[in-house]
Amino acid sequence: MQPNPATHAPTSAPTAREGTLRDPALIATIQHLRQTDNLTNWWFILRTYAVLAVVIGGTLAASVAMNQAGWSAWWQVPIYAIAIVIVGACQHQLSGLAHEGVHHTLFKHRKLNDLASDWFCMFPLFSSTHHYRLQHLAHHQFVNDPDRDPDISQLKSSGHWLGFPVSKREFVRTILKQMWVPNLIRFMRIRAQYNATGTDQNPYLRKGVKPSKVAVRIGVLYILIMVISLTVLTIVGNPLLLAVIPGVLWLGMIAIFSRLPADKFHQSRVHPVISLRVMTLMRLTFITALFASLAWITLLTGRWAALDFFLLWVVPIMTSFAFFMILRQLVQHGNGDRGWTTNTRTFLQNPLVRYAVFPMGQDYHLPHHMYASVPHFRLAKLHDALMQIPEYSDEATVVEGYFRPRYAGQVNPTVLDIVTPEYAPHSGQVFVDDSVLEQDEVEDKEQILKVGEELRQTATKE
Repeated sequence: MQPNPATHAPTSAPTAREGTLRDPALIATIQHLRQTDNLTNWWFILRTYAVLAVVIGGTLAASVAMNQAGWSAWWQVPIYAIAIVIVGACQHQLSGLAHEGVHHTLFKHRKLNDLASDWFCMFPLFSSTHHYRLQHLAHHQFVNDPDRDPDISQLKSSGHWLGFPVSKREFVRTILKQMWVPNLIRFMRIRAQYNATGTDQNPYLRKGVKPSKVAVRIGVLYILIMVISLTVLTIVGNPLLLAVIPGVLWLGMIAIFSRLPADKFHQSRVHPVISLRVMTLMRLTFITALFASLAWITLLTGRWAALDFFLLWVVPIMTSFAFFMILRQLVQHGNGDRGWTTNTRTFLQNPLVRYAVFPMGQDYHLPHHMYASVPHFRLAKLHDALMQIPEYSDEATVVEGYFRPRYAGQVNPTVLDIVTPEYAPHSGQVFVDDSVLEQDEVEDKEQILKVGEELRQTATKE
């Protein structure tokens, strides 16, 4: 129970509060809200790429114009700085869409869901949907479990774990420390081990199987050879060689991975929708096409496109994108317990903060954790429906604003408020969400579910 009942105000006009979370009427509403399609999220993908095109294209156009006018390069610094912030926010949007892909709610068709999530969201961020899914499903099933929640192990490994509850001053000091670029890079480096190559810190690993990194090492070696080759060929400036050699290297990569034994890829009891062999081939094909395109642009224009790519894509990933993720990840479950309605909250923020820090339904995080199969664009309606149920509204916390209230006279807490001891819940419950495994093919599923049941029974005895 939170200290101030007024913090549970609904986001729409209130109606009579009655019923329970198991009422047939509410269940019927949730079933309706769960419906997804193969159209809606194309709009969100296209919108994100349209913003990226305008920001990156506008920055490059301004850079070319300033160079031609003979202006000092220092005049371009503020333009690139603003672009880096906006691109990082857009990258967070893409990761939010990939989050939908992880839950099979990006698109209704399973293979379209994973293909679109990979090609348009995760591959551009140098990650993969399946590896992200392994981490995220475990996070949902064992939310806030110090031994099984990969989000906790990731934050601890990167040095970003914060022992809640904390004072407001300590929280602000922690956030300021994250603006130090080496801290941001470390956060992304550790996160890449979970979402890009797969990690051993996952409860879904196949038992008795020693994880192999052969496929990862071959892939890294291929990328290094490709990058070196493209750089040399661009400097030489021979179009024929630039057209032929990368193609030969790509065909060689296809041949190697096509014959690589299956046990050299990441082994998990949660099976991928698209085989890891095919996913790896697609991923390396994407990287090859990207780097080859940069080489051709350089050859044709004389401007080193790789530098622009580094400044306007890689730098945002390692700085602004990382910072926005930290602002979200620290507080979504920070100072929460393991109860069904108290492991996270709903975060109502202004449009800019929502776009950059809580994208694609990440603001309605409690409704999402309770019913993960509801698409992001219906979570607000789900929250409004749940707020009419005392079982939810009396326990759920609605957060408004990050460091300061959104409006005068606000009674709901800000993010800065909920990190303190006053808002630390003590429900004593242990919520294990086995439902997140229902849409995936899982081997040894009974054993995985048995772990969850044992955790529930242990919590009940305590």
